[in-house]
Amino acid sequence: MRSVTEILGTKYPLIQAPMSWVTDARLVAAVSNAGGLGVLGPNAGQIEVTDDPIDTAERMRQELRKARQLTDKPIGLNILTPKSGQNVAESVFTAALLKMAYEEKVLHFAVVGSAHEELFQDIKAHNGTLIFRPLTPTVAQMQMGERFGADILVATGSDEGGVMPRQDFGTFTVVPAMVDAVSIPVFAAGGINDVRGVRAAYALGAQGVYIGSRFFAD
Repeated sequence: MRSVTEILGTKYPLIQAPMSWVTDARLVAAVSNAGGLGVLGPNAGQIEVTDDPIDTAERMRQELRKARQLTDKPIGLNILTPKSGQNVAESVFTAALLKMAYEEKVLHFAVVGSAHEELFQDIKAHNGTLIFRPLTPTVAQMQMGERFGADILVATGSDEGGVMPRQDFGTFTVVPAMVDAVSIPVFAAGGINDVRGVRAAYALGAQGVYIGSRFFAD
């Protein structure tokens, strides 16, 4: 079985959370250069809202190219899953970002939402590495993610920032339950701020960590 660093092409088993508006090319490249996987959020580098999916995708293309000028290491892109009952084409922002990503030869996708078979199979058909973070981690979502082709799963506790899970269980309660439910690597997310948290995540069966706002702390 390949290690998670082999799957990601990184030095360390660490993924930088996308954080929507907060990320930009400089942060993502810095994380990748330091040995983790930097991930561009859906509004990376932007200060203005656009409601045009093509404009959104083109803005992302420019931010991706800026990041690639700063690093030759792997870079990930955040993709939101279509809403329940939608196919990929109907989720116009997701479809536009995917089209751009495939054109730009992006190979790492941090997919957030609910397990979506069509989306997962499309990413895998384009040789993508798929990191799936259910918004609310449940055994059913984790097992569906594995079945649909995810390479790495992310177990997020209510200690996290951003969009909160719909259940009030802390990271170190969620992680072992999710690890026991699947056979592919699970990363821990939420409230991990130093080496003690990383070690605790490993002790509970996680094979890596998924960290966001800690990158902005002094």
